[in-house]
Formats: sequence, structure tokens, C-alpha cells
Amino acid sequence: MAFARSMRRCAEKVPDVFMQFGLEQQFRFVSHPGVMVVSKLLEMRTVCQMRATFTQENIEKIKDFDPELAKKAQIAHDNKLPVNFQQLELIEEILPRLMEEKKQLGVARSEVAKLPVGGPYALPKSADVSACRPIPGQKDIQGTLLELPEAKYPGMAAEVVPGIKQVQQIATGSSTAPVKTK
Repeated sequence: MAFARSMRRCAEKVPDVFMQFGLEQQFRFVSHPGVMVVSKLLEMRTVCQMRATFTQENIEKIKDFDPELAKKAQIAHDNKLPVNFQQLELIEEILPRLMEEKKQLGVARSEVAKLPVGGPYALPKSADVSACRPIPGQKDIQGTLLELPEAKYPGMAAEVVPGIKQVQQIATGSSTAPVKTK
């Protein structure tokens, strides 16, 4: 009897929920819980970054305003890379890492898709995500919001973010001693 009742509940439609999106300009709507989870993840800037996949039409429109940026967007389009605009500025320098990240994520997706329904939902040990950035616990600034400013204005990140100099030195292995900053 209890089994029959639980099966009826499993067959029911997932209820819609009242959703609020945005912090400064709040937008409320009724949505599916899955949409709510994805929108909250996109709102957390430290968890994920929004990336664009360019089309040839996008690149043609960019050419009207910035031919140099259009060339960089063409590189991303040719390699089928989704990039954010900060990565787009540095795409010529970080292209090998982005290609390796794309390959590693493809392998990880196929391995995760093979996981049995019902779990355990853990990243397989064989999945290598060493080229993926940003990731939790990383010790460098690759793929973070500081990557572009550090490339354009070396040393400026150490002035703006306290303790970043120490983290960079530990990451490169040049020093493990605490570094005093202003």
C-alpha cells in the first residue's frame, strides 16, 4: 500500500516555484526548480563564468566596431571554443590551455554520463581537469577575473588584492615564506 502511494507521488509533476533573479535589479517569476538552480549558479560569479560561443554573424557585427577583437573572436569560432570577453582579450596567449580544457571537459562529460542513475554522483577518479580554470582551490590567477589585469598591468593585482602576491609566489614555487604587503 505504501509503495503504491509513493509511486503515485513520483509520477506527479514537479511543482513550479516562485523565483527571484538578480540582486540589484530584481526580477520575479514562476519557474521550474531546475531553472532556479541554473540561474542561481550563473549568479554566483565564483562558481562559474558565462561564456559565449560566437557565430559568423556575430563576428561580422564585431568587425564594424573593433577589427582586432573580431580577429580574436574568429580564433575562438574556428576552434569552437566558448569564451568570456576577458578570455577573448588574451586568447592568443591562452589558446593551448583553452584547447586542453575543452578536451578534458569532453572526456569528463562522457565519463559522468556513464555514471549509474541514482548515484554516487562523484567525479570519476580517472577524470583529469587540471587545465580547467577557474576551479575551487586553485593557486594561480588563470581563468579568474585577475588574469586580464595582471597581463595588461603586471603587479597591479598585488596592490589591489591583499595577499595575492603571497599566493602567486606559493603557486610558482618561488617562496613559501609569508610576504609582507602594504
